[in-house]
Amino acid sequence: MSINTNCCSSFGSNDSLAVCSTDGVLHIWDVRSGQEKQQYTPASHLAASFTCLSWKIPHHRDKQELNNPKKKKKKLKQKESQEDKLEFIALGTAVGDILLYNCLNGELVFKYSGGHSDKVNSIAWLNESTFYSCSDDQNIVEWDVTAQNHICKWKAEKREVYSICIGPHSKTILSAGKAIKLWDLKTKELLRRYAGHSTPVISLSTVSLPSLSPRQDASVLEALDGLYFLSAASEDRVLSAWQVRNTKHKKIALCSFLLPSEPVTFDILAPNIPDCPTYLLSLTQDGEVAIFCHALNGPLKKPLSPTRTIKVVTEDAVLLNIISATFDKKKDGDSPVVIVAYGSDYNVAFEQINLADHELQDIVIIRKDPTKSEIFMEEDKMKLREPIKNKYASSIAPGVPGHSVGGISGKKRKKLPSVGESQLTMEERLSALSVEPPPVVKETTLAPTADSFSVLLSQGLQSNDRDVLNQVLQHGNETLIRNTVRQLPIHYIIPLVKELTGRLQGSPEKCLTFVKWLRAVLSCHTSYLMTFPDVVPLLSRLYQLMNVRTKTHGRLSRLEGKLDLVMSQIASRKDDEEEQKPLAIFEEDSSDGYEDMMIDGVTIDHSMSSDDWDDFSDADNHVDEIDGGKLNEADEDLLMDEDG
Repeated sequence: MSINTNCCSSFGSNDSLAVCSTDGVLHIWDVRSGQEKQQYTPASHLAASFTCLSWKIPHHRDKQELNNPKKKKKKLKQKESQEDKLEFIALGTAVGDILLYNCLNGELVFKYSGGHSDKVNSIAWLNESTFYSCSDDQNIVEWDVTAQNHICKWKAEKREVYSICIGPHSKTILSAGKAIKLWDLKTKELLRRYAGHSTPVISLSTVSLPSLSPRQDASVLEALDGLYFLSAASEDRVLSAWQVRNTKHKKIALCSFLLPSEPVTFDILAPNIPDCPTYLLSLTQDGEVAIFCHALNGPLKKPLSPTRTIKVVTEDAVLLNIISATFDKKKDGDSPVVIVAYGSDYNVAFEQINLADHELQDIVIIRKDPTKSEIFMEEDKMKLREPIKNKYASSIAPGVPGHSVGGISGKKRKKLPSVGESQLTMEERLSALSVEPPPVVKETTLAPTADSFSVLLSQGLQSNDRDVLNQVLQHGNETLIRNTVRQLPIHYIIPLVKELTGRLQGSPEKCLTFVKWLRAVLSCHTSYLMTFPDVVPLLSRLYQLMNVRTKTHGRLSRLEGKLDLVMSQIASRKDDEEEQKPLAIFEEDSSDGYEDMMIDGVTIDHSMSSDDWDDFSDADNHVDEIDGGKLNEADEDLLMDEDG
């Protein structure tokens, strides 16, 4: 049985694979057919997810029961078939509980609680009624299947206990934490301690080599003398082989197996004949299966390299995820058969590989990815079918095309004349008799729709027709663009993004329309672009283009703000000048002619002679004397006469 510490999976004895997914659901798959047989979801699968699982050891009947002549052969066959179907799985949880699941009826049998207070790391069956478990709470607990309470519990480490393994003859148990310890199941006494890994040991497995049976009075260590077991540690690319000795105990490993990366699972195929090699299989985190072939008969100084490697890839050379791998122990032969399970927790495919059929050291299996579904479409449905036309009939009224006139079959009919200029309809005859001119039908242009645009855009992207693409991408209606992009098939999104990116590098005058199309694509198909593996190199060119175009946008915005401020100041000053009224207005007269002037209210003509100017000056002097009060009465009379 293989132990998987990462994805929590294990192969059973009846060609079944149990896989615990990350959401706490148990999936049981049939190895031969590749179909999922059962699925179990506990009530607390999210709070208490599964951390480990172990198949129950099938019931082995005693020799006296098989050799009893009183029992009939039919009853023996019925009992064997029933016992083979009875299989249970013990499931450890993250909260310390253990669930016992019945694979026959798909129901939960028992829930064991109270033994552990922390996560359960490993479960090992002693027989059909007893199993052991270890946890992060540093304890090993013994359980009885019929009783819901644990039988006993003892502290095995000062830290977490990651793995346990039952030794041969069901008298000892191996535990692994920081070191490897061998315990006596009867007395719970520590027999041996092994230290060789620098990191915590996460999995253990014993190697059942063919040997002589021990004496009945032999001690526990004498019965285990010469036993080999393997161990794997976290963050370590080496599998170590150890040996139990009654005398001359050694705490270091005898030999080691070098892996290309950290181990995930490993399985052992022990030989049936002494001095034959032992096959070791290990699944690594890189998705490879490394196979070793070595006879365990003593210590080795150098680590062993794998003799075979197995990979499962797609046609595009993409490495598929291998969930688990094991040896097919039901097939006997010189060359072992490896069963590989690949895919995901919800879609698993199986492959049986016979090592004798492959001569190369690196075995590469090319298969389809089971996690991806394929869609097939018949070619006949994509073709346009034309209706059947009858050459002996012509329909001039609504009806079913393709039927002959009269319904008489079996006789050849003459070809009827078609409706042409010599045979006019009643509407055409009436319109010819009417005097009024026929109404002029205005040609109406239909607005473009998103359906026709999506078809044209798909055809243009598929054929790379520049004329069709220009006809579609020149429209800037945002509603039309959004509907067209939504109806576009998903496999044309990437070519459309590449086409728009290339067009954005052209003249800036047409970039506004292309930016609308690009924004609609990014907003409507964001989820698809996030799942596209090459989205970063696809959009990096567009990002660089946008960065160059908008590099001076900040400076231009600041310059625009300064110019707006200056223009607003100039405009405010003009408004203030228009509102102020002038204190005095000068109107310059023309210098071409002489006009009259007013001096002290008297009109002066520029054409007067010098005598006139003397009389005017004398009158002016008299006015000054009147103003001063010095004129006599004669002068006053003279002035009055002049005024008169």
